[in-house]
Amino acid sequence: MVRFDAYSATTTEAKAPELLSVLADAGGLGSFHKMTQGKGFHTFGERIGIKNEQGVEWGSVMWGGRQGDRVMVEVKGESTPKAVEALRERFQHRCTRVDACADFDAPGAFERLLEACQGIKQGHRLKGEKQGDWEDFPELGRTLYLGARASVCRVRLYEKGKQPEYRHLERNDWTRIEVQVRPAKEAKSEFSRLSPSEVWGASAWTRELAAKVLQEHIDPHPAGTTYRLTQRDAALEWMCKQYGAHLVDLANDLGGWDCLGLTPVSYTHLTLPTNREV
Repeated sequence: MVRFDAYSATTTEAKAPELLSVLADAGGLGSFHKMTQGKGFHTFGERIGIKNEQGVEWGSVMWGGRQGDRVMVEVKGESTPKAVEALRERFQHRCTRVDACADFDAPGAFERLLEACQGIKQGHRLKGEKQGDWEDFPELGRTLYLGARASVCRVRLYEKGKQPEYRHLERNDWTRIEVQVRPAKEAKSEFSRLSPSEVWGASAWTRELAAKVLQEHIDPHPAGTTYRLTQRDAALEWMCKQYGAHLVDLANDLGGWDCLGLTPVSYTHLTLPTNREV
């Protein structure tokens, strides 16, 4: 079953407390373990981030600054479907980023999906990127990216069950494939209405991949052409490439990426350095 796994949107019809209420209803009381307030990103003046009991930030709301009446809400993970449903029922908005994922849990799932992804990559001459140690330590988890970082569409294939927070479940075959779409300006309104399956219609190659791995025919829902990094994000991307190891040490010393202003919700379009295994 395809579902939403991340969603970001802007609206002028809601205030920050109303969007925090949407997140609270979606995540439940236990999900609001800690709230942090600070300066916003993307020229927003203020930002509130929400963390669960494990210290993972899963949602945020930004407002003020040079954005005027515009408010931005971001959510990721298990609370995303309920948050999207409530947001769509209550407020007109424009979708700035949406992830739609599907999970597979059977022996050989990663290899079968990998074969399909590699076929699409070659057939459409896509850029790709691998993360993790695929040769010496595959038990730590492998990740494959399809599509350029600056593209409006990008696909991630990864071994979800091998992520540190899920290893205790001993579900080593648990594999997730997800499409991430950052709609161009003209497509933001349409993507605020699409279902998780329809999100896979963002490009010709994501539709073809959906037919192979999801066994679904998806109608076209063009997301536009090129997503452009802001000047701030481009600078952060360069900094991550140049000083990755130092940033990892600094984040560990200070208590996490959010202490550096690089939160998982807001900056998953960048390739942040990963914590080094000891």
